[in-house]
Amino acid sequence: MKKWFLLLIVFLVGYIAYKDLTVGTLPVSSKPLAVQERTSIPAYKMVKIKAGDTLLSIAEREQQGPIPVSIETLIRDFERLNPEAKANALQIGKTYKIPIYEK
Repeated sequence: MKKWFLLLIVFLVGYIAYKDLTVGTLPVSSKPLAVQERTSIPAYKMVKIKAGDTLLSIAEREQQGPIPVSIETLIRDFERLNPEAKANALQIGKTYKIPIYEK
């Protein structure tokens, strides 16, 4: 009896794994997600980088609180304003354009 029960459990786990991998368990939306793309360049402020500064810490300091956009938007706007720079490789002593957002 234990062998049959164990065999039943193995088949059930196998079926669940097969169903999850082929069909999936999460519902799929029939409508495509709308992505709001910003085409305008935001206002900015020139900021000289000091030791320990990160893009997020500078943006929050300039906004005097949390930023009203996602971090991805902040990085994209920063790299659009500073095409020669990467958001994760700020250099101490160099001046960058930091986007400023309306709250």
